[in-house]
Amino acid sequence: MTTARPTPAQMPRRAPSDLARALTDPAPPQTHQPYRALYEQAVMGTSMTPHSKFVGIALATHADASGQIPEGRQPRLLGLIHETGLHVGQVVVALNTLKQRGWIRQVQPTAPYDT
Repeated sequence: MTTARPTPAQMPRRAPSDLARALTDPAPPQTHQPYRALYEQAVMGTSMTPHSKFVGIALATHADASGQIPEGRQPRLLGLIHETGLHVGQVVVALNTLKQRGWIRQVQPTAPYDT
């Protein structure tokens, strides 16, 4: 006569070990990592087109550590065209894609892209 082997669901629950608990507990938020670095990592990990990623990274080079682009360092459309080497239409589509997906925000949403 054979005995059926118990399944994991039938096994009694036990408390996780200290090591397992330390590995599975959520990590504390890292406040020392700049927002700009997180933004760049996140943009590169998206499924957006390469042009959109390229324009997103080009915008990030103008931002400070908090992710804001100061008024005097705004690249404007012509600046992004020169920095990326893309055509006007490609940059405009990339900016619209980044804006629609929440990656960038215009301070004056009604203002057109200045050249």
